[in-house]
Amino acid sequence: MIGFYSGLTASIVTLSLLVGAVSHATRPAALGEALRAHGVLGPRFRRFAAAVVPCAEGALGAAGAAALLTVHQRGLQAVLAAATVLFGLYAGYTRHVLALGRGGPCGCSRRDVPLSRWVTRRAAALAGLAAAGAVLAGAGPVRVSAVELVTLSLAAFACSALLWSLPAAMHEPAAARAVHLPAATAVHQPTATPAHRPTEATPHRTAEGVSTRWTSPPAP
Repeated sequence: MIGFYSGLTASIVTLSLLVGAVSHATRPAALGEALRAHGVLGPRFRRFAAAVVPCAEGALGAAGAAALLTVHQRGLQAVLAAATVLFGLYAGYTRHVLALGRGGPCGCSRRDVPLSRWVTRRAAALAGLAAAGAVLAGAGPVRVSAVELVTLSLAAFACSALLWSLPAAMHEPAAARAVHLPAATAVHQPTATPAHRPTEATPHRTAEGVSTRWTSPPAP
């Protein structure tokens, strides 16, 4: 059973790394644009991060897949340990950006997924899975039966897909939430002064000046 959970955690982390690398490869400018919108890193660090992160994801994902296929215990432990650091750094970075009240896309997908606490929580969950996988892999090589291998593969693909789509699924723009407010909470305008109705050309912005396109409600 330890081998099954070890393989499951390692497979989820490996698939997430490969999906991230493919997303950045198919839209190379997305990460750089996101880092620029966050306004935290300087130009040199932005260029460095935009070049190194996709390469690190691709290299770790390929090494993790090779270690799983060849049942290379030490290689798998090294990949999972490095993935723990990578996902942990991303979780800390996004938490810092949100704490500063900044917005922008997350830069982790081909789609323009807004940065939110769910992005941080996904990165933290992947860091935890990578750390757990590294510990479990230390107990011995990942050896599973044919039935367990099928179950492991299905579970890994399902969990990876759910984790990857979590920030986009939980995002609810502030402008959209305002439409669903109860009628009792609406502010009645005087009849002499018509209520201002913003058009599509009127931007919605938060107190920090960040467009509500990139804002999400605080997660409980």
